[in-house]
Amino acid sequence: MTEDTATPLSALDRFEIFEQLVRHQRYIDNDPSRASADKYVGLYWPEASFTVNDLRSQTFTGPDELKNLYDYAHSVFPLEKWFHDVGWFEIDGEGDSADVLWRWRVSWKEDGEGVVSTGTYRDRFERRAGSWKVIERVSDVDPNWPAALFQPYVDRQAELFKTS
Repeated sequence: MTEDTATPLSALDRFEIFEQLVRHQRYIDNDPSRASADKYVGLYWPEASFTVNDLRSQTFTGPDELKNLYDYAHSVFPLEKWFHDVGWFEIDGEGDSADVLWRWRVSWKEDGEGVVSTGTYRDRFERRAGSWKVIERVSDVDPNWPAALFQPYVDRQAELFKTS
């Protein structure tokens, strides 16, 4: 399809993509089980990549590495005490491709008050056989947020990390 004849995203396309953003935040709040990790990984195309830019800069590609990302988050950090929200978002695209910029926020639900962390995702979604999923995601911690607060968890990653 050429640019001149590309079909703009419909309201239904935009809603389906937004629903994927919400599922991402909901599924990351699931338990550390293998079933929950598989549900989370199912939000991505098999060759998808996820780049994390916080205290570390690392890219995870494919189902095994995305499961590793899920397992890392659930064993190194106290996710059972936090919850994730979708903030503002912008969805642009046409045809079977969309670029999404959106804000994430993590808040305390136990043992603390207020915001744990915040940042943005830059996503590329693709539609295949009628389904929208992430093909590329980049997570950037908010530059105004003191990322060093996570350092004690990262320092203990070797002893804390467990696979589902």
